[in-house]
Amino acid sequence: LDRDDLRIIDLRPQPAYNGGHIPGSVRMDVEHFRGAIRGVSSMLLPGDMIARHLGLLGVTPEMTVILVPSDKLHDATLAAMALERVGHDRCALLDGGWEQWVAEQGPTDTLLPSIVATQYPMPPNADSFTVDYRTVLAHSQNRTAILLDVRPADFFAGKKSDEARAGRVPGAINRPFALDVSTNNAVTRFRPLPELAEAYAKLIPSKDSPVVVMCRTGHQASHSYFVLRHLLGYRRVRWYDGGWSEWASRPELPLETGGP
Repeated sequence: LDRDDLRIIDLRPQPAYNGGHIPGSVRMDVEHFRGAIRGVSSMLLPGDMIARHLGLLGVTPEMTVILVPSDKLHDATLAAMALERVGHDRCALLDGGWEQWVAEQGPTDTLLPSIVATQYPMPPNADSFTVDYRTVLAHSQNRTAILLDVRPADFFAGKKSDEARAGRVPGAINRPFALDVSTNNAVTRFRPLPELAEAYAKLIPSKDSPVVVMCRTGHQASHSYFVLRHLLGYRRVRWYDGGWSEWASRPELPLETGGP
Protein backbone atom coordinates (compact mmCIF):
# COMPACT_ATOMS: atom_id res chain seq x y z
CA LEU A 1 0.00 0.00 0.00
CA ASP A 2 2.99 2.34 0.35
CA ARG A 3 4.19 1.83 -3.21
CA ASP A 4 4.12 4.88 -5.45
CA ASP A 5 3.75 2.72 -8.56
CA LEU A 6 0.40 1.26 -7.45
CA ARG A 7 -3.08 2.64 -8.15
CA ILE A 8 -6.04 0.90 -6.51
CA ILE A 9 -9.38 1.55 -8.22
CA ASP A 10 -12.46 0.78 -6.14
CA LEU A 11 -15.44 -0.04 -8.37
CA ARG A 12 -18.13 -0.13 -5.68
CA PRO A 13 -20.95 2.45 -5.41
CA GLN A 14 -19.91 5.81 -3.99
CA PRO A 15 -21.74 5.47 -0.63
CA ALA A 16 -19.96 2.16 0.00
CA TYR A 17 -16.59 3.68 -0.94
CA ASN A 18 -17.17 6.72 1.28
CA GLY A 19 -18.00 4.44 4.20
CA GLY A 20 -14.63 2.72 4.02
CA HIS A 21 -12.10 1.60 1.44
CA ILE A 22 -8.57 0.29 1.01
CA PRO A 23 -6.18 3.09 2.00
CA GLY A 24 -5.09 5.15 -1.00
CA SER A 25 -7.72 3.74 -3.34
CA VAL A 26 -9.71 5.98 -5.66
CA ARG A 27 -13.30 5.32 -6.66
CA MET A 28 -14.44 4.87 -10.27
CA ASP A 29 -17.81 3.73 -11.55
CA VAL A 30 -17.26 1.07 -14.22
CA GLU A 31 -20.08 2.59 -16.28
CA HIS A 32 -17.93 5.69 -16.75
CA PHE A 33 -15.89 3.56 -19.15
CA ARG A 34 -18.96 3.03 -21.39
CA GLY A 35 -21.22 5.12 -23.60
CA ALA A 36 -23.26 5.16 -26.83
CA ILE A 37 -21.13 4.39 -29.89
CA ARG A 38 -22.70 4.44 -33.39
CA GLY A 39 -26.12 4.40 -31.71
CA VAL A 40 -25.36 1.28 -29.65
CA SER A 41 -25.57 1.94 -25.92
CA SER A 42 -23.26 0.55 -23.24
CA MET A 43 -20.26 0.25 -25.54
CA LEU A 44 -16.71 0.54 -24.23
CA LEU A 45 -15.47 4.07 -24.86
CA PRO A 46 -12.81 4.85 -27.48
CA GLY A 47 -9.25 4.58 -26.26
CA ASP A 48 -8.57 8.32 -26.12
CA MET A 49 -11.51 8.82 -23.75
CA ILE A 50 -10.37 5.93 -21.56
CA ALA A 51 -6.88 7.42 -21.50
CA ARG A 52 -8.36 10.71 -20.28
CA HIS A 53 -10.17 8.90 -17.46
CA LEU A 54 -6.95 7.15 -16.42
CA GLY A 55 -5.09 10.45 -16.45
CA LEU A 56 -7.65 11.99 -14.08
CA LEU A 57 -7.09 8.99 -11.79
CA GLY A 58 -3.37 9.75 -11.79
CA VAL A 59 -2.48 6.55 -13.63
CA THR A 60 0.72 6.24 -15.67
CA PRO A 61 1.71 3.34 -17.96
CA GLU A 62 4.32 2.25 -15.40
CA MET A 63 1.77 1.84 -12.59
CA THR A 64 0.21 -1.44 -11.55
CA VAL A 65 -3.57 -0.98 -11.37
CA ILE A 66 -5.49 -3.11 -8.88
CA LEU A 67 -9.23 -3.36 -9.56
CA VAL A 68 -11.46 -3.88 -6.51
CA PRO A 69 -15.05 -4.98 -7.21
CA SER A 70 -17.79 -5.95 -4.81
CA ASP A 71 -19.58 -9.26 -5.48
CA LYS A 72 -19.65 -8.62 -9.25
CA LEU A 73 -16.27 -9.71 -10.54
CA HIS A 74 -17.41 -8.78 -14.05
CA ASP A 75 -17.31 -5.12 -13.03
CA ALA A 76 -13.56 -5.55 -12.58
CA THR A 77 -13.14 -7.53 -15.81
CA LEU A 78 -14.97 -4.81 -17.76
CA ALA A 79 -12.64 -2.20 -16.26
CA ALA A 80 -9.76 -4.48 -17.23
CA MET A 81 -11.04 -4.43 -20.83
CA ALA A 82 -10.88 -0.62 -20.73
CA LEU A 83 -7.27 -0.79 -19.56
CA GLU A 84 -6.45 -3.35 -22.22
CA ARG A 85 -7.93 -1.08 -24.89
CA VAL A 86 -5.20 1.47 -24.14
CA GLY A 87 -2.50 -1.19 -23.84
CA HIS A 88 -2.16 -1.07 -20.06
CA ASP A 89 -0.78 -4.51 -19.20
CA ARG A 90 0.04 -3.88 -15.53
CA CYS A 91 -3.41 -4.74 -14.26
CA ALA A 92 -4.75 -7.17 -11.67
CA LEU A 93 -8.15 -8.03 -10.22
CA LEU A 94 -8.59 -8.52 -6.48
CA ASP A 95 -10.17 -11.99 -6.37
CA GLY A 96 -12.98 -11.96 -3.83
CA GLY A 97 -13.12 -8.18 -4.04
CA TRP A 98 -13.96 -5.90 -1.15
CA GLU A 99 -15.72 -8.67 0.77
CA GLN A 100 -12.58 -10.81 0.81
CA TRP A 101 -10.50 -7.83 1.94
CA VAL A 102 -12.86 -7.24 4.86
CA ALA A 103 -13.02 -10.95 5.72
CA GLU A 104 -9.22 -11.01 5.99
CA GLN A 105 -9.31 -7.83 8.11
CA GLY A 106 -7.33 -5.76 5.66
CA PRO A 107 -6.74 -2.12 6.64
CA THR A 108 -9.35 0.47 5.66
CA ASP A 109 -9.90 4.20 6.00
CA THR A 110 -12.28 6.91 4.80
CA LEU A 111 -9.70 9.42 3.54
CA LEU A 112 -9.71 10.69 -0.02
CA PRO A 113 -6.36 10.11 -1.73
CA SER A 114 -4.23 12.93 -3.04
CA ILE A 115 -4.22 12.45 -6.81
CA VAL A 116 -2.03 14.30 -9.28
CA ALA A 117 -3.51 14.12 -12.77
CA THR A 118 -1.37 12.76 -15.58
CA GLN A 119 -1.44 12.80 -19.37
CA TYR A 120 -1.98 9.13 -20.10
CA PRO A 121 -0.66 8.33 -23.59
CA MET A 122 -2.84 6.58 -26.13
CA PRO A 123 -0.76 4.04 -28.09
CA PRO A 124 -1.97 3.32 -31.63
CA ASN A 125 -3.68 0.01 -32.42
CA ALA A 126 -3.65 -1.23 -28.81
CA ASP A 127 -7.08 -2.86 -29.22
CA SER A 128 -6.74 -6.07 -31.21
CA PHE A 129 -9.47 -7.97 -29.36
CA THR A 130 -12.75 -6.16 -30.17
CA VAL A 131 -14.86 -7.34 -33.13
CA ASP A 132 -18.03 -5.93 -34.67
CA TYR A 133 -21.23 -7.60 -35.83
CA ARG A 134 -19.90 -8.01 -39.39
CA THR A 135 -17.03 -10.16 -38.13
CA VAL A 136 -19.40 -12.19 -35.96
CA LEU A 137 -21.74 -12.70 -38.92
CA ALA A 138 -18.88 -13.94 -41.10
CA HIS A 139 -17.79 -16.38 -38.39
CA SER A 140 -21.39 -17.55 -37.99
CA GLN A 141 -21.85 -18.14 -41.72
CA ASN A 142 -18.46 -19.75 -42.32
CA ARG A 143 -18.05 -21.57 -38.99
CA THR A 144 -14.57 -20.09 -38.63
CA ALA A 145 -14.66 -19.40 -34.87
CA ILE A 146 -16.31 -20.68 -31.73
CA LEU A 147 -19.05 -18.21 -30.83
CA LEU A 148 -19.39 -18.39 -27.06
CA ASP A 149 -22.57 -16.79 -25.71
CA VAL A 150 -22.22 -16.38 -21.94
CA ARG A 151 -25.74 -15.17 -21.11
CA PRO A 152 -28.03 -17.23 -18.83
CA ALA A 153 -29.40 -20.33 -20.58
CA ASP A 154 -33.00 -19.05 -20.86
CA PHE A 155 -31.85 -15.95 -22.76
CA PHE A 156 -29.57 -18.03 -25.00
CA ALA A 157 -32.49 -20.32 -25.84
CA GLY A 158 -34.84 -17.40 -26.51
CA LYS A 159 -37.18 -18.28 -23.65
CA LYS A 160 -36.51 -14.87 -22.11
CA SER A 161 -35.55 -11.58 -23.69
CA ASP A 162 -34.98 -7.98 -22.69
CA GLU A 163 -33.98 -6.86 -26.19
CA ALA A 164 -35.69 -6.28 -29.54
CA ARG A 165 -35.67 -9.99 -30.43
CA ALA A 166 -35.15 -13.21 -28.52
CA GLY A 167 -32.56 -15.83 -29.38
CA ARG A 168 -28.88 -16.11 -30.23
CA VAL A 169 -26.39 -15.81 -33.07
CA PRO A 170 -26.70 -18.92 -35.28
CA GLY A 171 -24.09 -21.52 -34.40
CA ALA A 172 -23.29 -20.07 -30.98
CA ILE A 173 -22.75 -22.29 -27.95
CA ASN A 174 -23.61 -21.43 -24.37
CA ARG A 175 -21.66 -21.34 -21.13
CA PRO A 176 -23.14 -18.84 -18.67
CA PHE A 177 -20.43 -16.64 -17.18
CA ALA A 178 -21.78 -17.22 -13.68
CA LEU A 179 -20.53 -20.82 -13.83
CA ASP A 180 -16.98 -19.49 -13.55
CA VAL A 181 -17.42 -18.19 -10.00
CA SER A 182 -18.51 -19.45 -6.60
CA THR A 183 -19.88 -17.48 -3.67
CA ASN A 184 -19.23 -18.44 -0.07
CA ASN A 185 -20.13 -16.24 2.92
CA ALA A 186 -20.87 -13.33 0.56
CA VAL A 187 -17.41 -13.60 -1.04
CA THR A 188 -17.42 -14.22 -4.80
CA ARG A 189 -14.26 -15.72 -6.29
CA PHE A 190 -13.16 -17.45 -9.45
CA ARG A 191 -13.48 -21.21 -9.36
CA PRO A 192 -10.18 -23.13 -9.13
CA LEU A 193 -8.17 -22.96 -12.34
CA PRO A 194 -8.07 -26.76 -12.90
CA GLU A 195 -11.88 -26.80 -12.75
CA LEU A 196 -12.16 -23.92 -15.22
CA ALA A 197 -9.58 -25.48 -17.52
CA GLU A 198 -11.47 -28.76 -17.61
CA ALA A 199 -14.79 -27.08 -18.34
CA TYR A 200 -13.49 -24.97 -21.22
CA ALA A 201 -11.43 -27.80 -22.72
CA LYS A 202 -14.76 -29.52 -23.43
CA LEU A 203 -15.92 -26.50 -25.46
CA ILE A 204 -12.75 -25.24 -27.15
CA PRO A 205 -10.44 -27.71 -28.92
CA SER A 206 -7.13 -25.93 -28.27
CA LYS A 207 -5.53 -22.80 -26.84
CA ASP A 208 -5.11 -21.57 -30.43
CA SER A 209 -8.75 -22.04 -31.47
CA PRO A 210 -10.40 -18.74 -32.53
CA VAL A 211 -13.10 -17.76 -30.04
CA VAL A 212 -15.52 -14.84 -29.90
CA VAL A 213 -17.21 -14.21 -26.55
CA MET A 214 -20.50 -12.32 -26.37
CA CYS A 215 -23.39 -11.56 -24.05
CA ARG A 216 -25.98 -8.78 -24.11
CA THR A 217 -23.84 -5.62 -23.77
CA GLY A 218 -20.30 -6.95 -23.38
CA HIS A 219 -20.27 -6.72 -19.58
CA GLN A 220 -20.64 -10.42 -18.76
CA ALA A 221 -18.58 -11.39 -21.80
CA SER A 222 -15.66 -9.38 -20.40
CA HIS A 223 -15.64 -11.86 -17.52
CA SER A 224 -15.38 -14.88 -19.83
CA TYR A 225 -12.73 -13.09 -21.92
CA PHE A 226 -10.68 -12.50 -18.77
CA VAL A 227 -10.97 -16.15 -17.73
CA LEU A 228 -10.04 -17.50 -21.15
CA ARG A 229 -7.32 -15.02 -22.06
CA HIS A 230 -5.69 -14.14 -18.77
CA LEU A 231 -6.38 -17.06 -16.43
CA LEU A 232 -6.33 -20.02 -18.85
CA GLY A 233 -4.06 -18.70 -21.61
CA TYR A 234 -6.25 -19.05 -24.69
CA ARG A 235 -4.44 -17.04 -27.35
CA ARG A 236 -7.07 -16.14 -29.96
CA VAL A 237 -9.99 -14.79 -27.94
CA ARG A 238 -12.01 -11.85 -29.25
CA TRP A 239 -14.82 -9.82 -27.67
CA TYR A 240 -18.07 -8.74 -29.34
CA ASP A 241 -18.91 -5.58 -27.39
CA GLY A 242 -22.23 -4.82 -29.11
CA GLY A 243 -23.54 -8.23 -28.12
CA TRP A 244 -27.14 -9.33 -28.32
CA SER A 245 -28.33 -5.77 -27.68
CA GLU A 246 -26.94 -4.69 -31.05
CA TRP A 247 -27.57 -7.96 -32.91
CA ALA A 248 -31.25 -8.17 -31.90
CA SER A 249 -31.83 -4.57 -33.00
CA ARG A 250 -30.68 -5.28 -36.55
CA PRO A 251 -33.57 -7.16 -38.24
CA GLU A 252 -31.36 -8.18 -41.17
CA LEU A 253 -29.19 -10.33 -38.90
CA PRO A 254 -30.22 -14.00 -38.48
CA LEU A 255 -30.98 -15.69 -35.18
CA GLU A 256 -31.69 -19.05 -33.65
CA THR A 257 -33.91 -20.12 -30.77
CA GLY A 258 -34.53 -23.32 -28.89
CA GLY A 259 -32.33 -25.64 -26.89
CA PRO A 260 -32.13 -26.27 -23.16
